[in-house]
Amino acid sequence: MNQAPYGLKSPKSGITPSVWGKSMKSIKIKLIAAALLMSSALSAAACGSEPAGSSQTPSGAPSDEPEQTQDTAAAETEPQYPALPAADLGGRDFRILVYTRGDPGTWFQYLDFGWSDELAGDLVNDAVMNRNMAVEEKYNVSIVSNGVTDAVATAKKSISAGSDDFDVFEPYCDSAYGMAGQGMLVNIYDLPHLELEADWWDKAVQRDLSLLGRLYVITGDASMFDEELSYVVYYNQALAKQFEIEDCYSLARDGKWTIGKMSELGRTVTHDLNGDGTLGDEDVYGVVTNYDVGRSWFFAMGGRMCTLDDNGDPKLTIADSHSQTAFEAISTMMNDGEVSRMVAKFRDSWDGAISGMKENRVLFLPGSLYDITGYRAMEDDFGVLPYPKLDESQDSYYNYVASHVCPVISVPMTNTDLDSTGLILEALARESAEVIVNNYIELNLMTKVARDDASAEMMRLIFATKRYDLACSYNWGKITNIVEPSCKDASTFQSNLAKLLPAAESDMQKTLDEFAG
Repeated sequence: MNQAPYGLKSPKSGITPSVWGKSMKSIKIKLIAAALLMSSALSAAACGSEPAGSSQTPSGAPSDEPEQTQDTAAAETEPQYPALPAADLGGRDFRILVYTRGDPGTWFQYLDFGWSDELAGDLVNDAVMNRNMAVEEKYNVSIVSNGVTDAVATAKKSISAGSDDFDVFEPYCDSAYGMAGQGMLVNIYDLPHLELEADWWDKAVQRDLSLLGRLYVITGDASMFDEELSYVVYYNQALAKQFEIEDCYSLARDGKWTIGKMSELGRTVTHDLNGDGTLGDEDVYGVVTNYDVGRSWFFAMGGRMCTLDDNGDPKLTIADSHSQTAFEAISTMMNDGEVSRMVAKFRDSWDGAISGMKENRVLFLPGSLYDITGYRAMEDDFGVLPYPKLDESQDSYYNYVASHVCPVISVPMTNTDLDSTGLILEALARESAEVIVNNYIELNLMTKVARDDASAEMMRLIFATKRYDLACSYNWGKITNIVEPSCKDASTFQSNLAKLLPAAESDMQKTLDEFAG
């Protein structure tokens, strides 16, 4: 199938390398366990600091502090949440409307709430089954996942008719915000029982997509879509060894994995393989990407289109000087023929780019995580890296989640039992902790495709540095249209901004007025 990857169609807070362990723990402590402890120690050693959790007392010196095991220390610092109340829902269905899963590797690999006997033995399928069954037994409820071709269109029709047809549904994130503006969705903060500060809920969504104290989507350990729709850089280790380039994992751990470094390494390997005097489809490239995926690059460079102040009020920040700097770096890298080749130049588009990676003719190929199954049969080793930083002073790597195609959890305004809905969602999230996403990583990385533990370490870093953006989700004034042309030619950014920004500001104010009304 000649299909572009997620987020490549037409398209949590900053973490510095020296404090990975501490920051990841605050986001998804249950998922990281021993692998994170090892990566934290490596990161601390690389930065010349004390490994996380080590004593400050010199070796052999007495200490007045009582001895603590790691589990004891963690138990003392982890917040405790109240037990969920007992409830008997009388055997009723808990109805979830979702998109139907398509062909594996070309659409969703898994469903968040659906499982099948045919997939018995698959780690993720069995984890979803066991999670569902545990909640069903505890609350005397039947979890029913109803798949349709277009969940948003189906939901809009049902809600407009005032029908209570489902308790929860999974729209694309950006589509949900369009529905919220039409008064179709429940404010997530109004749902009882949800412990949104807990590690099993995604803090990045709450941080980036709350508006005036309202939130219309949520995700977390109960969902795999925000992982599948995360952006990564696929890294051809065989080609790296052939050209004896630096260890990119070490660069990432040390905070030195930047767009400049990527370009430098890419220039090292790019060459005319077939000797015809030109760089074409059959030659070797350092970086293969495309202008129309510039949004993932812009956010990776620390760019923002919109931020929220302490009161939850949005402010368009796309006009700041950082945006211009980011687009200049992206455009320079993308337009350097001795470093990069645009996917659009390949005769087979993304299929041609992926073939280049498999055939050891591409060193770095950014894409969405769900693409990883396409490399399952790759003979030589490859790995996974985060998108690079703009420069070493950037406080974190950033992973923009492809919100225009990423399903999230929303609640329709026609839901007549919000108490049970909040209860079951929280129960599902709690049961998912330690299991769902961890098994997803193990299945896709360590079992099916990847060949090194460092890739799993990078994956957890990527998941811990997610970003969303209200200006993207609402697309006020079609402001996202500024990205692709700015990646092609950064000198057009200011003129395009002058055209788009007034409409974006006007649309944002209309949204605020709707909420105020």
